[in-house]
Amino acid sequence: MTSQEDYYVFYDTETTGLDINFSQIIQVGCVLTDHDFNIIEEVNLNSQVLPWIVPSPDAFLVHKQTNCLDSGLSHYEMMKTLRDKWLAWGKNKNLIFVSYNGHRFDEELVRRQFYWNLFDPYITNTNGNRRLDLMSLFQIIGNFFSDKVKVPLDNDGNVSLKLTDLSKENKISVENAHDAIVDCMLMLNLMKIIKSKAPEALEAAVRGSSKNGNIELSKSVPFTLLGEIYRKKKYIYPVIACGQNPNQTNQVALIDLYFDPIKMFEMSDYELSEQFGSGGGIKTISINKSIPLIPADNIPNIELFLDSPKKILESRAKLVLENTDFQDRICELLSINQREYPPNKFIEQKVYERFPSNSDKLWMERFEISPWSEKSKLLNGFEDERFRLLSQRLINYLKPEFSSNKDKDNYHEFLRERLLVNGPWKMNLEKAISRTNTLKVDAEESNNVENLKIIESLLNHYQEKLALSEL
Repeated sequence: MTSQEDYYVFYDTETTGLDINFSQIIQVGCVLTDHDFNIIEEVNLNSQVLPWIVPSPDAFLVHKQTNCLDSGLSHYEMMKTLRDKWLAWGKNKNLIFVSYNGHRFDEELVRRQFYWNLFDPYITNTNGNRRLDLMSLFQIIGNFFSDKVKVPLDNDGNVSLKLTDLSKENKISVENAHDAIVDCMLMLNLMKIIKSKAPEALEAAVRGSSKNGNIELSKSVPFTLLGEIYRKKKYIYPVIACGQNPNQTNQVALIDLYFDPIKMFEMSDYELSEQFGSGGGIKTISINKSIPLIPADNIPNIELFLDSPKKILESRAKLVLENTDFQDRICELLSINQREYPPNKFIEQKVYERFPSNSDKLWMERFEISPWSEKSKLLNGFEDERFRLLSQRLINYLKPEFSSNKDKDNYHEFLRERLLVNGPWKMNLEKAISRTNTLKVDAEESNNVENLKIIESLLNHYQEKLALSEL
């Protein structure tokens, strides 16, 4: 099963909103455990709201983290503390970072906000570290092991993958849920149940916590099962890997073995390209994320989950694995059918634009250890404009007395844009105040005292930001 050397880091965030590029982490909780999920250390960090972030009132009615409006660490201090803690935990250890829907949300936020503060964004998947998304693991559970680990269903048989619903179904208290450290404990307790009752599923998820592991899973003999839950419905596909994009190695193609591969072997390139995507016989996955893959031999009573005899699927998988010409064709089609994306305009969106040069990596280290009085002198040492702009932002936010008049003017213009203008950050002060006033009426009508307190705190916060924007 899991390696005796593996340690786990369960982590969760609470944020100002749901946009991964422009929302801010205001609370992060993380728990370090050994391979048996015994707790070694817990960390719970809170941050003040950044001056250019307008918090979504709806988000605050969920997590209720209003303390961040006037107290807590600076965002820079919180992210540095988190970075330092994770690096310390990973010293001489192999860490598996566990999140819930983290590959779409929490981890993307963490990566971006390490980047905002000139820290390495890729701690969770470098230096031997791996990543496991518990939501993906529960897709495996829901499809193949729901007789062992409970998965909530409504009257129509629809699956709920909400963390709180899964916890309730498995008799785990959800009191104070939507607090980062509390949600870490929910994840931890669910993992303990899975390890005890469905170790085959956990083993597959741990194997899939790295790129190489996902590659191995996708090529498992006799074949692999992809068990997805999409829009609350279960979908099971017997698959085998049939190609990897040579230009984007994270992209791998899987052939759906319910389709006859012999017919695909005879198709033209155009006909074969039409097999990609929804409804076709070829699926693409990103192996740098958790994928709900499990080897067929890891599933007891597998015939119960198949629409075709196992022997037929085995023979089809063998045909695909043996046909290297077909695999080469799939690789070629993957390389020429890549989607083109428009360039990103705003610096927050550019985390994946390119890796920093070795020179800029060294300069980031120098920037971090230098006193604030010296940091402004280092700005022009960055080769990459992204890091010059981010470092300027940091200085003006934390130590404006060491910023030049020109940089101060640019920073204040940036603040006015983010607070007053409509943009991809979705929330500005006008929208936030309007939405909060609507929520205030709803809270008054329902006599929700707790929500009214949150709303009043937010309105005061928005008014302070409005005054700041007029300076």
